Amino acid sequence: MGRAEATVVVGGGCSGALAAIHLREDPAREVVIVDPAPFGSLGRGAAYRTVDPAHLLNSRAAAMSALADEPGDFVDWCRDQGVPVGPADFAARRVFGDYLHDRLRRVSFVHVRAVATRVRADGTVLLRGGGTLSAGRVVLALGHGAPAGPLAITSAVRTHPYYVGNPWLPGALERVPGDLPALLIGTGLTALDVALTLGGRGRRAPVLAVSRRGLVPQPHLERQPPGDAAFAYHGTDAAGLLRAVRAYAATQPDWRSAVDAIRPQIDRLWWQLSVDARQRFLRHVAAYWEVHRHRMAPGVAEQVQRMRATGALRITAGKIRAIRRGERGFVVTVGDETWPVGAIVNCTGPGGAATTTLGRALLDDGLARRDATGIGLDVDGLGRLIDRGGEPSERLFAVGPTRRGAWWETTAVPEIRAQAKALSELVGSTALAGLP
Repeated sequence: MGRAEATVVVGGGCSGALAAIHLREDPAREVVIVDPAPFGSLGRGAAYRTVDPAHLLNSRAAAMSALADEPGDFVDWCRDQGVPVGPADFAARRVFGDYLHDRLRRVSFVHVRAVATRVRADGTVLLRGGGTLSAGRVVLALGHGAPAGPLAITSAVRTHPYYVGNPWLPGALERVPGDLPALLIGTGLTALDVALTLGGRGRRAPVLAVSRRGLVPQPHLERQPPGDAAFAYHGTDAAGLLRAVRAYAATQPDWRSAVDAIRPQIDRLWWQLSVDARQRFLRHVAAYWEVHRHRMAPGVAEQVQRMRATGALRITAGKIRAIRRGERGFVVTVGDETWPVGAIVNCTGPGGAATTTLGRALLDDGLARRDATGIGLDVDGLGRLIDRGGEPSERLFAVGPTRRGAWWETTAVPEIRAQAKALSELVGSTALAGLP
């Protein structure tokens, strides 16, 4: 099945959709998307299939175009659809999901509704159930791996009916009782989305959220002053980079302006750090960077503040030491305190691509290796997968979160859009060069 010159995109979420859209800029290029979801779900992925109107984008609409060469496309689409979204607004995530699906369905591609379990060195994609696809190139748009959670989540906890391991699965939160406290493991954007959903159902009991540091995403400003792009750092150590960022932020009208001005340089800065410096960053700095880089929309921040003020949402810094089954749920030990809760929702955030079924198979087969930090799969500056022997593949490419670890700023639409555009150009150039 499939033709040898086809480009097969494994994954039909946001990354896969952006890759397919840009690959099809060449009308002669055959593109196949492999994803088990129904056609109507393509492009939405976990983030944008939500139907909760309280779930907003955490970037302004002006930054969310799917098309690298048309930066205003999302805003224009909203206007054409009669959706009142301006460039500075934070649209509902379901609206962006509708937009991305619409843009994807306007290009020609073949949707193979299946699960890819393995990829061979020659580009053959093996499907669950025994089918295969021939491909000239394979683009891995695997999205995020499943969240891991703390060690206290034992098999006895994981199999309990009131434990929610993935809050983004359809209907996953329906079984969370409203008359007992619910515990969210994590205090990032996922936890806040879950808290808003649970809080909008007339709960009579509070939502408790806990993480090691208790850090909460910072809010966007309604109107953000522009920064400048004068930041520069050429060292290889994390401490020096942190000092340089702080000094630069002090010269800007607001720290958010500094973060956003630095953002286009993040991957260059990441690559120039030593492996030891990257690991130190992950241990000591990453959590703080994330809550400043990935911010809440102002409307979300207002709702979160209101829930915290009324006691409907309580956020705590602490370590979960133990979880055991209780009469109607669980008894959780956090530090020196014991909390009875009716349900537990794992909001620790997604895992890396190396934890996915296909990612593990690629590692086992030697077609991939972990990046130097161990977060995910290793890729080079062109997005080509690096094999066990350290050689870049001419057939296997990665986009989006699949690159996380080797790259750092690779999970948001502007960066994935740029990767998809560059990938399309690379595939065209390698075809002309007669590469396989």
